[in-house]
Amino acid sequence: MKKLPHLFLFAILLGTCSLANAGEVTINLSAQGYANAQDVSTLTVEGITLTFSKADGSYSPKYYNTGNAVRIYGGNTLTVDAGSLDIIQITMGFQKSNSPSNSDFSVDCGSAIIGVTTTWTGNSSTVVFTNTASTGHWRLQTITVKTQASVPPTPEVTSITALRALEDGTKARLTFGRDNPGKIEYVHEGDVITAYVRDNGMAVSFKNFLPDDAGWHTHIGGALIGSVDGEYNLNNGMPEFTHVSTSIADSILCLDNWEMPAPLLISNLSDLTDETHRADYVAVEDVTIGTTDQGYYLESEGQTIALDNYFGMSDNLPDDLRGRTFNVAGILDASEDGNSSVLHYTQIDEIVPEIALGETLHSNLATIGSYDDRLVNVTIDRHLVTNTWNTLCLPFDIFCFSDIVSSAKLAEFTGYNAGDNSLEFTSVKDLQGGVPYLVFPVEDVDEIAVQGANIKSGLSPIVFGTYEMVGIYEPTTLYAGDTSVLFLGENNTLYYPNVTNELKGFRAYFQTMDSQPANIFVDGVMTNITTATIDGESSDGPIYNIGGQMVCTSKGKLPKGVYVKSGKKMVIR
Repeated sequence: MKKLPHLFLFAILLGTCSLANAGEVTINLSAQGYANAQDVSTLTVEGITLTFSKADGSYSPKYYNTGNAVRIYGGNTLTVDAGSLDIIQITMGFQKSNSPSNSDFSVDCGSAIIGVTTTWTGNSSTVVFTNTASTGHWRLQTITVKTQASVPPTPEVTSITALRALEDGTKARLTFGRDNPGKIEYVHEGDVITAYVRDNGMAVSFKNFLPDDAGWHTHIGGALIGSVDGEYNLNNGMPEFTHVSTSIADSILCLDNWEMPAPLLISNLSDLTDETHRADYVAVEDVTIGTTDQGYYLESEGQTIALDNYFGMSDNLPDDLRGRTFNVAGILDASEDGNSSVLHYTQIDEIVPEIALGETLHSNLATIGSYDDRLVNVTIDRHLVTNTWNTLCLPFDIFCFSDIVSSAKLAEFTGYNAGDNSLEFTSVKDLQGGVPYLVFPVEDVDEIAVQGANIKSGLSPIVFGTYEMVGIYEPTTLYAGDTSVLFLGENNTLYYPNVTNELKGFRAYFQTMDSQPANIFVDGVMTNITTATIDGESSDGPIYNIGGQMVCTSKGKLPKGVYVKSGKKMVIR
């Protein structure tokens, strides 16, 4: 008999060290080798530990052959412990004459059906039963314990920052409040609905959240309020939260039109390599775009990041990207291998350059050529004189010209009448780039400024009959004695060049081989532009023929021809 405690102690130690597996364990207390009237304290069988305690009772629990049971006296407790497993059911068999009743039975968790066979159900790794009677006892003969693998409690987080701190593959309940809503910044409608959501801290991509629930909307600019259960994963570096349906959560709602999302402005491309910004709606400014065999990329100050059209935007990048800079917004994702970042662009805006042109600058053609077919904000130093006709040719369109330039009247060369050698012009509303015009401003103009002009480097001369009206963008030399050229000069007069000089830029001149004076009509009314004359001629002094012989001192006595007066050529028609 003295060896029994040692053998019992060995059995306890062996049972304590064994690994428990989920399942069902039945313990027959008559088969544990107890002696009659032996005190019973702790017993471990297949990972299930029973602890009998005197607690508040007058007697300690004992095993008796009478009834082959452990007697649990008033005030005693029985603790059932499954270690790392969760107990989901305990069935206890009592001797019929000594079983618990509602008046003397207590348990610290779960619920029980009490009787000769008492069944407890719940979910706990430890359950404590108490005999609350002051006298009498229960006679416990068998006990069956059902267990399952312990399920860790679902983490409950109230921010995306806390969500992203969880381990990959963690199921969690995410709750948004009004002070920290989940703002929907962009939505991708594909086989899987993905909403990119940001709260006050970080962002995550939501996958297939309640697609059939009227409370869930894939609405850009909406705000998520409430709770939802899901699984957090880091998919090749991209943080994702995928919906897991439960009967407890899924109370999340989307408040429409909370506020339209504004991208997070990133000052340096190197910051976009930081995993912190994955799933964020971001923007970068003043960057260039380049191409490789793999596609587009952004570049700034030696830093690069891949750029793609994952969302299928309709924006078409220009074929020639050289010299262009852009502001770009989009969702930051990870590359397929997860080793780098890629920006799924949602908007690309070319930065409109500011350029300055001038009527006396010989660099206009080079500047215009470098910005051909590009939008620019342009300022042109071009002086237009009030209440007289001016010629004008610009390298871009201007719609509603009079609204932009001093309420000026604009007229386009539209015909030629050989009968009276008249040039016909018609008033127009819009100015086309490269086309020469006559302009009549009501006040002096010193510059023409247009925002968002589309540069056209090409010129479009207009030809009718024997006259061609030619526009110019920079100073152009007109040679003395060239009777094929007429330009509009001072005193509202068409002149042949008498001396070699430069016609300033953004003007126009006429080329013709017709020797007859021309009249100019606008909308069928003759203008006050006078007949062509020699530029700078005088009425006094000797006149020579081209052979150097003096012929007279008054051009009125001369027949038609070319002469020299005061060292300058003159033409008599």
